[in-house]
Amino acid sequence: MSDQGVVIAFKPSSGRMALRTDDGSFVLAEQTDANPLREGLSLHGNMHAFGPETWSDEGEQARYEVFVLAWDLSREAVDTEML
Repeated sequence: MSDQGVVIAFKPSSGRMALRTDDGSFVLAEQTDANPLREGLSLHGNMHAFGPETWSDEGEQARYEVFVLAWDLSREAVDTEML
């Protein structure tokens, strides 16, 4: 299953990121590689399964190793987790 999401928050110190998916829900994940990541980046991959995943940017020029922590979250839940 492939989902699309936009990075809305990223903490380089912990690798934690939050994405808003096309359906309006939010995903919380941690980056497990060292590829440069930034807010506003559009990524696609499996965002509805707990555990390790590989996401790609729109042009599939870069791949990001992540660990999905939670999905179908509200904005408030994501904001709390990103503090």
